[in-house]
Amino acid sequence: MFRNVHERAAEALQPHKTRLGKLTLVCGIGMVVLGFPAQIYSNWVKQVCGIDPVLIAVALILYLVRIPYQVSARAWYLLPADVLGLIASIILMYQFFLY
Repeated sequence: MFRNVHERAAEALQPHKTRLGKLTLVCGIGMVVLGFPAQIYSNWVKQVCGIDPVLIAVALILYLVRIPYQVSARAWYLLPADVLGLIASIILMYQFFLY
């Protein structure tokens, strides 16, 4: 039954696979071009190693786009790490607004 759910999701996302792949690429590049430099600059200005909200937001978007792409590509072995990354990004975003 669990496999059937995965296969149904993969089939439903199959028509969007190319678009999801391109979005994944753009988000991954965004993480490197926007997220990391923003974090480095923020740390430099504050002279403290903290987390910049841009980095958290870009990571969150990356995982939200990449997980459906992986399902459409049936790349099941990559899902556990990205689901954990998504959860960590959500926690970091929550902490950013909490503190």
